[in-house]
Amino acid sequence: RVGSMVFMVHDISDVPVDLSKLANFMKWKMATGICFGSMVVVWLVFRLSVLPLVIYKSVLFESILMLKNNIDPKLFLAYWYFFVILLGVIILLHATWFTMFIKMGYYLLVKGERHDFTEHKKGENLQQTPTKKEQ
Repeated sequence: RVGSMVFMVHDISDVPVDLSKLANFMKWKMATGICFGSMVVVWLVFRLSVLPLVIYKSVLFESILMLKNNIDPKLFLAYWYFFVILLGVIILLHATWFTMFIKMGYYLLVKGERHDFTEHKKGENLQQTPTKKEQ
């Protein structure tokens, strides 16, 4: 059950992410801004609200009730720790990526830059170097 809920949260919030990338690739300024704004809102609602406050909370506190259903406590705790650690890590990753989105939004709104930060390696020059024909 936990896996299907996590899967649903990720699938719902992936749609605006892909639309934002598509609009940016097509160089549609207005669509990029709209898709990016919807992506930030959907990401905030589903990955930073529903996942930690509903799903993670349920795994932490409500899943203990499963011990009343004649489940082996040792087996339950092994899986419980596994889910708690992995879901905690993915929530931390979502928070990290959300801060990257805020940074991209800052560059989009304030500086007018629309490049995808994920396509560039750190230290790599963001401007294209001229080819032999241009020199």
